[in-house]
Order: sequence, then C-alpha cells, then structure tokens
Amino acid sequence: MSSIEDSSLPPASILAVDDHPANLLALEAIFEPLDIELVKASSGPQALKLAEERPFAVILLDVVMPEMDGFEVLEKLRTMRLARETPIILLTAYEFDPRNIESLQRTALVDYIVKPIASGLLRAKVRALVSLYRRGEALAARDRDIAMLAHDLQTPLASIAAGTLLLSRGDLDERTRTVTERIARTVKRMSEMVTDLTDYARAGLGPIPVVRRPIDLARVAADVIAECQTLEGGDRIQVDVTGDLSGEWDPNRLAQAISNLVRNAITHGQGDVRLRLQDAGDVVEVHVHNRGEPIPADRLPFIFQPFERGSNEGRGLGLGLYIVRAIASAHGGRVEAISSGSEGTTFRLCLPRRLQA
Repeated sequence: MSSIEDSSLPPASILAVDDHPANLLALEAIFEPLDIELVKASSGPQALKLAEERPFAVILLDVVMPEMDGFEVLEKLRTMRLARETPIILLTAYEFDPRNIESLQRTALVDYIVKPIASGLLRAKVRALVSLYRRGEALAARDRDIAMLAHDLQTPLASIAAGTLLLSRGDLDERTRTVTERIARTVKRMSEMVTDLTDYARAGLGPIPVVRRPIDLARVAADVIAECQTLEGGDRIQVDVTGDLSGEWDPNRLAQAISNLVRNAITHGQGDVRLRLQDAGDVVEVHVHNRGEPIPADRLPFIFQPFERGSNEGRGLGLGLYIVRAIASAHGGRVEAISSGSEGTTFRLCLPRRLQA
C-alpha cells in the first residue's frame, strides 16, 4: 500500500461482496492502482464469516443477492464486534427511495453508489476511508505501546521512591538530606508523568474508567487545595464554595481533574488563582480562574489536545488538560476554556450529578 500511504502505517484490507464473479473481477481492476488487498466474498453468509474473523477498512456490499440480500447482511454486520463500525458502501443498480436514505444512515452506512460504477469515484472514496483506518490503527498501536511503557516504568520508580524514603529516615548531614529531598521530589514528578501517560493511553483506547459513589465535591476540592498549597505559588489559591455540591462521581478522578486545572493556573497565571465550586441545578460547576497573559486565540481550540504545552511550562508532558477533558467526558460532563486579555483565563468543568439514563 505504499502507493497511497506511508509504508510505516499498518496494512489494511477491504471486503467486496457480490454474487457475480465478473463484478468482483471489475472491482479488483478498479483497486489495482492502490495496491490494496481485496478480499472477495460471493454471498452474504461467506461475507459474514470473513467479517467475523478479521477487521476490514471498508466493506463494499452488493444489494441484490440470492439467499441473503445486502440489507440483511448490513443488519447482521452491525451486530458483529469487528464490523460494527466498519464503513460500508452499498453497490446498487437502482436509486434509493429518498425516504429510505435516513434509515440507512442510522446503520452507520457511509455511502452508496449506483451501477454502472464510476471507477474513479469509488476508488477515491475507498482510498480516503482506508487512509483514515490505517492512521487510526497506527494511533491505537502507539497508545498500547505507551500504556505498556508506562506500566513498566512504575516498578523502578516505586523502588527508587522506597529507597529514598529509607535514606531520609537516617541520620543525614544537611547536604545529603537536601539531595535526598530533591530526589524524592523528582521521583514524585516522574511518577505523575507516568500516570499521565497511562491515562492518555486509556483515553485513546476507550473511556477512562470511573468508579462512581456519592460524594461531596467540596471535600474533594479541599483535599486538592491542601496538596496544591505545598507547591510553589500554591499560597495564591482562593476558594469560593456555594450551594449543594453533592453527586455521584469518582472522587479520585475528580481530584485529579481539579488538581490539573489548579496546577495549570498556578503555572501559567499571575496573581491569585480562584477556584469556585457552585450548585447549578442538575450539574455542579467547577471554575478555575487566573489572570495573566491570555491563551492566544489560534491556540485556544487545541489546548485540550494531547501533548499541548504552555510556552512557559518547563515540566510535564502537556497531558493535563487532555486528561481533564477525558475525566469530564467519562462522567458525562464537559470542560471549556475562556480567555481574554482583560479578564484572564477561566476553565469551567461541568459535572452532571448523576449518570444520565
């Protein structure tokens, strides 16, 4: 597939389903310039068996077939683990009734093409879908590698932390104690970075897991603030709590999200950092505000993307805000940022009190 994509990306196959051998040969000729593996099936049952065994980047499905027509095959494909979200292009000799197009789109159908097939059009559609599939597979493989790396790093870091703790309990001269404390802080920072990598990989492979239970968000925030006040600049935090802040959330994940927002404000802001938690009916809102240089307008749409780092940030991987967004999403909530030169920057985290049915 080097003719259409970077050869470093994983390979991909497409499945063509048609009961006429001549039509399958014609499809083979259409895709020959793309150097894509074309897997052929001459019936619906054969196509379902193949789709159950391996993933495909795209499925080309003839509508009129004996034994099982294209619509029946499509319906069954959407119940299969490997084909549930696979783009499908129906190949038909007839124009669809416009009233049926909406119902077809609800099955995640990508498109349909009327025969005789315009080879250039079909080739372009498939090429684009294969490109998206291969890049998605590459990202998933990268995230799995990151998750394994992060897991492997935790053990040696834990050993260093334990050894440093033992040393700190001994009778040390001032210089050695200073070095030991510096090592402990460095190991803690490295451990936080590894945790961020693990969460990044989890978010890439699916929703970050959360364990919900009834909590008071004010208590969670108080613990976070107490920890953050030990940081350089942590004495600038001002807290305002109003109304009922109870709900069903994961306290550890929300502590992580609030901590990331507050640390971000300390790092990038000037003057006081204001944390406000307020009752907003069915949701609880967390506002973190700081003054200072605003986030540039051209960067604002991307700040929740992974590995986005502030210009004055010397530590971290640029995953903090990305993880906040993943935690918000896992709770059915959202996070947004507003930034201007006159008002400063405010992050607003909105959390539904309970999981919506």
